Amino acid sequence: MGIISQTIVATNNQASLFCKAFHLFTFETRHPMKRVLPFLLPIAALCAPLQAAPNFLVITADDLNCDSVGVFGCALPDTTPHIDALAAEGIRYDQAHVASTACMPSRNAINTGRFPHRSGGEGFQHLRFPDVPTIPATLHDAGYFVAILGKVPHSTPYPNTPWDFAEEIGRNTEQFYSKSKGVIETAQAAGKPFYLIVNSHDPHRPYFNHKNAGKEPTSRKGKLPNSEPSRVFMPDEVLIPADFPDHPEIRKELADYFSSVRRCDDVVGRLIDLVDDLDIANETIVMFLSDHGMATPTSKSNAYQDSTRTPLIIRWPGKIPAGILYDQSYVSALDIFPTLLDAAQITNPGGMDGVSLLPTFEGAELPGRDTWNTAFYATIARNHFNMRTRHDGRFSYTFNPFYTGEPAYRSSALGGRVFQTMYEVGQTDPKWKARAEFIVTRTPEELYDLEKDPKCLNNLIDNPEHAGLIDEHRAAMQAWMRRTQDPIIQTYETYLEAFSAEAMQAVYPGNVEAAGLIGKAPKSFDITQSKFAAKK
Repeated sequence: MGIISQTIVATNNQASLFCKAFHLFTFETRHPMKRVLPFLLPIAALCAPLQAAPNFLVITADDLNCDSVGVFGCALPDTTPHIDALAAEGIRYDQAHVASTACMPSRNAINTGRFPHRSGGEGFQHLRFPDVPTIPATLHDAGYFVAILGKVPHSTPYPNTPWDFAEEIGRNTEQFYSKSKGVIETAQAAGKPFYLIVNSHDPHRPYFNHKNAGKEPTSRKGKLPNSEPSRVFMPDEVLIPADFPDHPEIRKELADYFSSVRRCDDVVGRLIDLVDDLDIANETIVMFLSDHGMATPTSKSNAYQDSTRTPLIIRWPGKIPAGILYDQSYVSALDIFPTLLDAAQITNPGGMDGVSLLPTFEGAELPGRDTWNTAFYATIARNHFNMRTRHDGRFSYTFNPFYTGEPAYRSSALGGRVFQTMYEVGQTDPKWKARAEFIVTRTPEELYDLEKDPKCLNNLIDNPEHAGLIDEHRAAMQAWMRRTQDPIIQTYETYLEAFSAEAMQAVYPGNVEAAGLIGKAPKSFDITQSKFAAKK
């Protein structure tokens, strides 16, 4: 049994014995109370109820854009009624960002409270660095029942991670309820507080097909059938964002995506029902967030605002006022680990880049959080499309060391209908041709005015009006990379010496290899001979 459980159980047992003695003495002794009261007060204090360690229920979405959530500004009505209701009962963070924008690196950054390059969790592998403290191991050692439902391989930092319960799960909404109920009741039977992370697979592709609305779902390979969303969106309902062409194929993609968003929301609703049904709301901290943005060309596997901004919500009845919008500072998914420790009064092992969010529950600013850095590292194919971004509240600055001057960027974010359609439309429309070419090529640096250009379409890096601001971002980026021992600092400093893309290209592949990163620098490709050009 861990420290917390030992302390709580032992102290409660002692209190019980003392309370019995106190009762017998006060009611059966013949001595006046005033003679012995000073000696009994400490015993009486032990009889007061003890503050139990809080439970933690962390719910994650997979590939969900922050602006797909109603309360975070979704223009399409009725996408997330349950997530919106959760926000109305707690605190939501206007500028929360994940540390990276691929599934496993993002989730292991949550697990460690560290930027991925400070834990060795840059890609789709267990942490490269040994003995990094993690949420499941730390809470397990402190007496928590630690459990996970869904995305187990991508959320497990080390092979020996001490999950008390770990199980994959599909997309059946009621199974989320029943499996989570079993986990919580097991923890309760063991007399332990629980940490349960529930990972929805939605709205990751494959999406729910809007054409299947109303059809009887079928089981697959003996598994429960995927649930139909409580609301299915149709292509003529969706709104087209500024970075997509308005095309029937993209409308179908977005209809299916938002239907899958709604199914994720259904899961959130049932998990909140479960907490209420078990009457544990007051002692359970509920957190909700997405691992990164949606699987479209400049969200997932990128480092733009749409890539890293996440709809972080925390509910803790009695501790967090209802309906709070926090916009005083940048916050991060890296802050989750230290926040859990602070809430449970467990000693922080140190070494984290995140900080506790408990002060934000009372509206306090976080020191040093008027700017924030985010990153992307490598795809599941282990191609290192490293990107580093700095946000300052209005502008975002990005460095792309993989730039070669030719098409090179490829990831699952280019799958589905969006990029394919953009490329095809670009064969006759110069606007979308230029956009498609930029996505696969990029530039060494990018600068965007997020107030005027939230979809990051107008790169201001060569605008002389912003020369001073760009210099500030460069200096701050270099300082952050040095401070955090970013493995690609050599490439960045080589670029800064003469702003030479050729010099950067000569250094980057060797930099990736010498740093011990798992994977390689990407190679250029001919997009006219690629799968995008081959499709009709």
